Amino acid sequence: MSSRLSALTVWEASKLLAARSIHAEELLESQLDNIRRQNDELRAFITVFPGGERGSGRGSLRGIPISIKDIIHVKGKPTTAGSKVLLGYVPRVDAAVVRALKEAGATLTGKTNLHEFAFGVTNLNPHFGDCRNPWKKDRISGGSSGGGAVSVAAGMSCAAIGSDTAGSIRIPASLCGVVGYKPTYGLVSRDGVIPLSWSLDSIGFLTKSVRDAIILASVTFTGATARVPRNGGRIRPLELRGLRLGTPRNVLEPLEEDVRRRYEASLNIAEKEGARLMEIQLENLQAMAAARNIIVHAEAASYHRELMRDHFADYGKDVRERLLQGLLIPATTYLAAQRVRRKLAASFRQIFKKVDLLVLPTTCISAPRLKTSRVVVGNTSMDVRTALLRLTEPFNLVGAPAISIPCGATREILPVGLQLVGDVMADQKLLSAALSFEKVLPRLGVP
Repeated sequence: MSSRLSALTVWEASKLLAARSIHAEELLESQLDNIRRQNDELRAFITVFPGGERGSGRGSLRGIPISIKDIIHVKGKPTTAGSKVLLGYVPRVDAAVVRALKEAGATLTGKTNLHEFAFGVTNLNPHFGDCRNPWKKDRISGGSSGGGAVSVAAGMSCAAIGSDTAGSIRIPASLCGVVGYKPTYGLVSRDGVIPLSWSLDSIGFLTKSVRDAIILASVTFTGATARVPRNGGRIRPLELRGLRLGTPRNVLEPLEEDVRRRYEASLNIAEKEGARLMEIQLENLQAMAAARNIIVHAEAASYHRELMRDHFADYGKDVRERLLQGLLIPATTYLAAQRVRRKLAASFRQIFKKVDLLVLPTTCISAPRLKTSRVVVGNTSMDVRTALLRLTEPFNLVGAPAISIPCGATREILPVGLQLVGDVMADQKLLSAALSFEKVLPRLGVP
């Protein structure tokens, strides 16, 4: 019974709870039992709430267990940001996204592990342990929202809230075989969230299904411009027939062979369903990566400047080095990157006059082994960080919505993610199309 309950999606669990076919207490206990059995090895959680932190609302998430990335404040619970620097810090108020979840009736299971201060993509954490991939425990989860991805994949929570500054939701979603959705920049409030880069950070969701991501969006989106129905997430699938899908092949190479195989198979499935594949040129990718790199390092260094004076030695080596790099960036360089950013965003949005969505692999590699620093992809050697960020980071710079959905596995049974990208504020179209893709792509099952 416990394994059956922990495998339920948010949508499925909500229907069963409403029909009183299951009880909220037994659903929560199934997740907590998985945490007790697996967390020492997987290191998905930093802090576990033994009885759950129960929301008082009676909305669409009533009784649904959800985990929270440990840069997001939960009143009365410690926020560590995955670092020794904040040990002992307990916020007095909930983050806005947490308030929205509680008002919808969600039950919080705990605070999930992350790359320290969200400044990395491997989720190798020197303070709270390396977050391990539930499919193969000698592999990384990806990050920085790796704990959330693992919590969903391993049945420790029905869904997870994460953040994405350059791919930090989509990367672990791809490597762990779950759905990872980064909304258009600003659609979910960042109030009460420790920033990495305030002009790039997006709050988003890690879930077992696209439908679940829609439900969470319907609860947490702010403002009338969100265009996602606030009725429990009932968006209809968008027919693939006639949908114009842009394939930016000029930026895809190199790809790991199994990732290429799954990507091409996904395109073939979409074409058989009637989608129109249109090869397009994604211009200025290197400029987009350079501008994003400058902005994130400068903004992170600005936030951490005072903390570094008192806690320099408490930071992990990799994060400490990145923050030092940020301190050396002149204000003129940062401002130039922000000016270029506006031009790059305007140019990027012109693509959607020709296509409805972009479709590309989420990452060019599957999950590498723990402590691996470099990988060979095709004939190209690159560091793991570059390999994981290359196909996700441009879309944070322009603020566009993007979602990673599982599209099969490698020969070693490691998940592969397919990334769909929409125009700014076209979240409903993106999610509707993702529903249709999810129906026809191979299902992974559970690790």
